[in-house]
Amino acid sequence: MKTLFLIALFYSTSLFGISIDGQIKQNQKKLGAKKIEYQKMDSELSTVAKKIMSAKTEQNLLNNKLSSLEITIKNSEAEYKQLKENEEKVSKDLTLLGQDIELKKNKFVALVAEKFSMALALEELNQPTSESVVLQEIYGIYAKKNDQELAELSKEIEHLEGKKSTLNVQQNNIKSAITQYVVERQEYQVKKDAKDKILASLARDEAIYKKRFDSINSSRKSLERKLAQLNIIKRDAIESAKAKKIEAQNQANATIIASRKDTKLRVSRPQITTYNGNKTISPLEGSRLIKKFGTYIDPIYKFKIFNKSITLKAPYAGAKVQNVLSGKVVFAENSGGMLGKVVIIEHNNNIHTIYAQLSRLAPGVHVGKHLTGGSVIGKVESSLMFEVTKNNKHMDPLNLISL
Repeated sequence: MKTLFLIALFYSTSLFGISIDGQIKQNQKKLGAKKIEYQKMDSELSTVAKKIMSAKTEQNLLNNKLSSLEITIKNSEAEYKQLKENEEKVSKDLTLLGQDIELKKNKFVALVAEKFSMALALEELNQPTSESVVLQEIYGIYAKKNDQELAELSKEIEHLEGKKSTLNVQQNNIKSAITQYVVERQEYQVKKDAKDKILASLARDEAIYKKRFDSINSSRKSLERKLAQLNIIKRDAIESAKAKKIEAQNQANATIIASRKDTKLRVSRPQITTYNGNKTISPLEGSRLIKKFGTYIDPIYKFKIFNKSITLKAPYAGAKVQNVLSGKVVFAENSGGMLGKVVIIEHNNNIHTIYAQLSRLAPGVHVGKHLTGGSVIGKVESSLMFEVTKNNKHMDPLNLISL
């Protein structure tokens, strides 16, 4: 009977170790693939970022050029408007001067016709009178004065015509410059619109790459945590198997008839720590303790075993298991064998709680999930194995929870 027990013990331990080793190798392979994908995505993100920076630099240059053109066009339009107003004023002055000249000419002609026509006629007939001579003298003076006024008006008209011509040249130059600026602005606007489209496309690419990058990075970190937890489980399983093997060998070598009451076998003890904080809730409400933490004697073969966890009997099949403290899920998988589904939660002060022999995990319980104290993490059919570590050292779970 004893031999059969040892064979069963070693066989189950071996299978558990193989299962963990397989998971470790599988996750190491996945982690390697994620790292390669992570590096590739990092390179692609870097390329996209460089393109975005280059496009933004060009876009800023185009924006500055457009702003400068807007100011130039605005100033030129103001100058053009002023020149247009000046031209209109000069044109108005020219019109008035022309009307004034025409008026003076008509007045002079009328005067000549009315007052001096007879005197001029007599003069032509060589029959001048004293009156005609006086009129002729007056006509000469009036004609001379009229000619001076007309000459001054003509000179002013010539000056205004020159000014108008200059204004027209300046106006046409500014109008041509404005047209050129508008064309240039349109060209730069087309270039800017094209750059905006490129930037929008690059921004979408960056968002897609960033999302994939974060997803890969999260998966990589999850795999790293999973590997770490699997190694912890493997190490604990190996240590437990060694302890059981030592105890089983010691018991097998002992004489069956020897008094077991007087025999003191050595027990492989893990590193133990204590907890002095306030107690929290039970992971399995309404349960009762059926296996304690620490050293106990196997009820059949009577050798000593150190138990790192406690076992709680469920009040009914399908009882809910709850998280005893707020924390983050770092492991949530079916470990196979006697452990069943296992959830490991990381809390403050480097405390980890381990929940094993779960028959079902609650929806939404996954690696990286933050849970508050009292959150349901799964169900058990008959019993729950509950373990607590602090700074990688084991402690009695009953120091942490209240039953």
